[in-house]
Amino acid sequence: MLKTVKMMSLCFLAAAMCEQTALSIPSSVLHTKGPVYHVTVSAYANTPQCTASRRGVMSSAIKIRPEHCGKVIALSRDIARNYNYGDRFDLYTKGKLYVVCFQDRMPAKHHRKVDLLLPSMKSCRQFGRGSGILVPLEKT
Repeated sequence: MLKTVKMMSLCFLAAAMCEQTALSIPSSVLHTKGPVYHVTVSAYANTPQCTASRRGVMSSAIKIRPEHCGKVIALSRDIARNYNYGDRFDLYTKGKLYVVCFQDRMPAKHHRKVDLLLPSMKSCRQFGRGSGILVPLEKT
């Protein structure tokens, strides 16, 4: 009986692992010479909840405008130390490609993480959190 329970547990575990959605990686990313970062992707908005006391100004000293939504990212400091403000990236997440610009930094407690700027808290909640791939395009 115990052997049967162990085998069934392993079967259920294997089935659960197979059902996890894999992030489809475009073949162009696989042939890049630069670094490829596997990151956790979440979203933030220009609200006091997300930007604290900065009042809508990114750490690059640029004021957040509606046209920045979906095009600007904040990087965790472990990734950001290798790049300058204005560097561009391809961000693959949730089956979509975003061409984004690094203009903001995250607090020091975050590691291997990217925040995508979105227009509202509602859109941030809908976006949620997931895995992604960050590929630098060119240095400015």
